[in-house]
Amino acid sequence: MAIDNPTDPTSQRRLRRNLFTIRVMAFFQVFLVIVPVAVPLFGDRGLSMAEILQLQAIFGISVVVMEIPSGYIADVFGRRMALILGGVFVGVGHSLLLVGYDFFTLALFELALGVGLSLISGADVAVLYDTQIELGDDAQARQKGLGSLFLLRSISEAAAGITASVVLWLGTLSELVWLQVLVGWLPLLFALKVVEPNVERMPAGAHLGNLKFVLGRILGGGKVLRLTFLAMGMWTLTTYYAVWLLQQHWLESDVELTAFGVLWALFSVAAGVAGWQAANLERRLGASWLLALVAMLPVVGYLGLALAPAAWAMVLGLLFFVARGAGFVLLQEAFNRRLEGRYRATANSLVSFLARGAVVVTVPAVGALLGLWSLREVFALLALLSLGLALLLLLPLVVAIRKLPRDLAQTSAGSGGSP
Repeated sequence: MAIDNPTDPTSQRRLRRNLFTIRVMAFFQVFLVIVPVAVPLFGDRGLSMAEILQLQAIFGISVVVMEIPSGYIADVFGRRMALILGGVFVGVGHSLLLVGYDFFTLALFELALGVGLSLISGADVAVLYDTQIELGDDAQARQKGLGSLFLLRSISEAAAGITASVVLWLGTLSELVWLQVLVGWLPLLFALKVVEPNVERMPAGAHLGNLKFVLGRILGGGKVLRLTFLAMGMWTLTTYYAVWLLQQHWLESDVELTAFGVLWALFSVAAGVAGWQAANLERRLGASWLLALVAMLPVVGYLGLALAPAAWAMVLGLLFFVARGAGFVLLQEAFNRRLEGRYRATANSLVSFLARGAVVVTVPAVGALLGLWSLREVFALLALLSLGLALLLLLPLVVAIRKLPRDLAQTSAGSGGSP
């Protein structure tokens, strides 16, 4: 479905339904009831912690391989097509959990899920952002739109966590897997209802030239755009490992399995609220101070996990999710504001490509260290790495922002050029 006349009242109503459809699709896309108990679930199926991280590397590889082609598909052939294909792969991937009792089958699950999510990521943000532009929403409204999308995803993760605890309290891991399979097909149903925004598409045929053009616009589009791209791709690594290693920390601290979902819900809500309030926080603190804050939160969190008593893990875990929520929304809006609609999905896919590539490169090392070092020693190393990434990526971005006459949220929209 596409809009022929975006100014027509009927077309406007159909476009506005996109805002609801994309949000509901995003809700079910991340309603992953197995994530809060992924480590014990895969462990129950005979996998070691190192193998669980290897599965995440496989997922990352599938996303790395598909991320740029998927965004390109969305920009050339339509965002709706990319969302539908993604929904099919996500549904098939979750269905493999029903027979996944060995490393090979679970690897196929991660591959299918990676392909599906890579097709959806970039395309969903592009649909939401371009729909708001077509509806005439201003820059602050678009930032709040991204913030509300992040909040809804976080609420979904929280609801999934609570649901996981309830299901495990009443039933078993097997019943939790069946629920995941059923929910896994819902994104496809909502993808079918998406209306294609009236955005100029990149020309089909000149594929390599198109990709070079997009990358050139990002890297040559001004220092803030370039640093934002690198920060979005690399800095997220600092909170990625916390998501998985916190579960292992809870296991070693003898936290009840039924409490995992509640803890996950609490952390997810914290991330969602932080993302939802990113625009207000930026207005109060300024973009540079907010970036400095989110840069240091993972460092403090990992140091605390390495040094503090186990009981503090519940509080320290919140730091990662607050940083994740506020930092993600702030950087994503700043990045998308500087892009043209015709290559928005590809540009966002390039960010995910960089982020997943960083995971693929680092997971083998972290997995090996988990076999040689204690968890606290790994946390200490991650604190140092987080500090290094903050100094290499976010500090230069803070300096660049301070040199601008206007903050990160007030730069020129949609030009792709220098701020």
